[in-house]
Amino acid sequence: MNRLLLVVAVVAWGVGATAASQGPVTTWNVRWLSSAAFSPDGAYLAVGTHYGVILYGTDTWEEWARLPFPDTTVFALAFSPDGAMLAAAAVNEVRVWSVRDQELAVTVRGTFGRALGIAFGPSGTLLIGGSDGTLSLWNLDGGGPLWVKTPHTVPIQEVAFSPDGSLAVSAGHDRAILWDTATWTEIRSLPGKAWDVAFTPDGYFVVVGWGKILRVWDTAVGFLYHNELWGHESCAITVAVSPDGRLLLSGSLDETARVWDAETGECLAVLGGHGAVVQAVGFSPDGSFIVTASDNGVVHVWDVAEVLAGR
Repeated sequence: MNRLLLVVAVVAWGVGATAASQGPVTTWNVRWLSSAAFSPDGAYLAVGTHYGVILYGTDTWEEWARLPFPDTTVFALAFSPDGAMLAAAAVNEVRVWSVRDQELAVTVRGTFGRALGIAFGPSGTLLIGGSDGTLSLWNLDGGGPLWVKTPHTVPIQEVAFSPDGSLAVSAGHDRAILWDTATWTEIRSLPGKAWDVAFTPDGYFVVVGWGKILRVWDTAVGFLYHNELWGHESCAITVAVSPDGRLLLSGSLDETARVWDAETGECLAVLGGHGAVVQAVGFSPDGSFIVTASDNGVVHVWDVAEVLAGR
């Protein structure tokens, strides 16, 4: 979510794509699901596994490189805004590689537990949300954290920066918190379980997966622009916003993904056929494709125009 880097859970160890005759334009059947992220230019899809990270080229969907992270599980991935660096998070450790030469550039070690949410911030920093409820900011030049806070009483599920970097949000099942990144003071608390969060491209709103519904909060004054977007039969655990800000996307424990009109709150499409919990969703950086992935190893790529035309 986030940056507008769209994090999806599409994971395999050496997987090919096969065209689908109906519905999705492409479907993968993969061995295991963890996390994935499109590079900001859309050239690569990074996928996290038990063994490390695989980079696929999106022109052919063939494997381009592997980044080793052995004997662990990669819980989260994040590209830097310029796409030059890729971070992968595990337990008490985050590794950062140079994408161009696949060289390990930085290793961050702490006591944050499972790093479920990571995001690159301004001026070469990395924000880490830990399963111990801590939020920490690290300077990638080396050394320890710049600061550590414990704003959540439960694991932090996701962190994200607004596109201009002036705001950040952390999400946990206790609440979501909006931060001023100039001072790292809490601007406001957004009540209720926050399974996932994503900023709109203009930074004016933040979308929260909140139980069975989506809520859209104004970041300036804190009112609910859309109070409750109903449709899912169970918790919406992953959300994304299209690059033009016109569409919202959510994935749920009910094994579906839904496409929403960001202005009206209308559900425009229901994407099924996953057969399991939809772990993550995302838009390609050019907004032409949707990716949905479920924890049984099924990954679908959908053509946005076809999805909307089939209403």
